[in-house]
Amino acid sequence: MKLKKTPSMKRLCQPRIRKAVVFLLTFLTMLAVLSPSVSAKESELLEAPVYVDNQPVQTKYVMRDGHMMVPAMFFKHTGTEVNWNEKYDSIVFRLGGTRFANPTGTKYIDYQKAGTDQWERDTWATASIHVDGQTFVPLVDVARRLGLRVDYDRVAKRTTIQNPNERTARRIGSGDPSGRQIALTFDDGPDATYTPQILDILKDKGVPATFFVVGRQVDQFPELMQRIVKEGHGLGNHSFTHPDFTGIQSSEVREELFKTQQSMSRAVNRLPDLFRPPYGNLTRADEDFLHEKGFRIVMWSVDTLDWTGLSGDEIFNRVQNNIKPGGIILQHNIDVNPGMLDGTVEALPRIIDELQGQGYTFVTVQTLLD
Repeated sequence: MKLKKTPSMKRLCQPRIRKAVVFLLTFLTMLAVLSPSVSAKESELLEAPVYVDNQPVQTKYVMRDGHMMVPAMFFKHTGTEVNWNEKYDSIVFRLGGTRFANPTGTKYIDYQKAGTDQWERDTWATASIHVDGQTFVPLVDVARRLGLRVDYDRVAKRTTIQNPNERTARRIGSGDPSGRQIALTFDDGPDATYTPQILDILKDKGVPATFFVVGRQVDQFPELMQRIVKEGHGLGNHSFTHPDFTGIQSSEVREELFKTQQSMSRAVNRLPDLFRPPYGNLTRADEDFLHEKGFRIVMWSVDTLDWTGLSGDEIFNRVQNNIKPGGIILQHNIDVNPGMLDGTVEALPRIIDELQGQGYTFVTVQTLLD
C-alpha cells in the first residue's frame, strides 16, 4: 500500500530535505576543489619548436581533443596581427584581407567577408582555452583559416607553417663593409647616471654616437635629450616601456612605437626612422608593421654584453675581437643596478682610441646606412 503524506508529515520532511540538499552541495564543492580540474592538467605545458618560414619558433603548447593548441600570440610570428577585443571578449586575427575573431573559450569564429562589412559565423574543431594567463587556440585551424600552409613531417616529427607572401622587411646588422666606418650605439636611456658620463667622453673624443632611447626615459630627462641632439648624436626609437614585442598585442606594438615618437618630438622635435627592438625580439608581424610605417630595423654586429656587468677590459676585448668595417657596436646607458655599466664607461675611451688607430671612423647609424 502506498503511504499518503499528510500536511504534518510534509512539514517534518522539509528540514531533512534542506539538510540533504546542503550536504550534497557541500560535497560537490569539496569534490570540485580536491579533484584535479581540466585546466590544472592543461597548465602542465609542453614546449617544442614550430618551423615558421623555415625558422624554428619555440612555443609552449597543450594537446586537447587531439589538437595542438598554441598561444594566440604565436601567430604574430607568421605575420598575423593579433589583438584582444575587450568588448566581445575575443581574440582577433588579421593577415592581409583575412580577418576573424574567436570569442575565447568557445569553438566559434566570426569572420569578415572579403570586401564587405558583413560578418558570418563558423566553428573550429575544438574550443580555445585559457592557460597561465594566455589564450591557446588550435594551431591547424587558425593557420588554415589565415591561408597559411601547415604540414607535419612524421619522419622529422616537425610542424611547419609557411606564409606564401614574400617578406618585405629586413633587419639591419651592419653597414657598408667596403668602407672603414663604424657606429657606436647606446640603448635604454637617457638616464642621470651613465648618459652624462658617456656624453662627456664622446665630446672629449669628438666622436658621434647613436642613442636608441626609451620613451618614458625621454619624458623623464628631456634636458639630456636636448644635449644629445645639440652635440651631434643620432637618435633611434627603442619603444616606450621596453617590453618583449613577441608577447604583446599588435595594437600595443603600435602604441609603444608612436608614444616614443611623440616623446622625442616634444623633447627635441625629432622623428627618427630608426628602430631597435627591446631584447632584439620581433615577430614577422612587427617587422611588417615597422616596414609599412617607414622604419629601418637596426640590430648590431658587436654585442658588448655590458649589461651583464662585464669589466672594461672584457668589453674592450669583445669589441676588439669582433669589429669589422660597417660594424654597429651595442652598449647601454641606464642605471638599472648600481655599478652595472661602470665597465662601459671605462672601456669607451679605449675603444675609440684603439679603433681610430686602426683607421676606423666613427659615424652615426644614420650616416652609416645612408
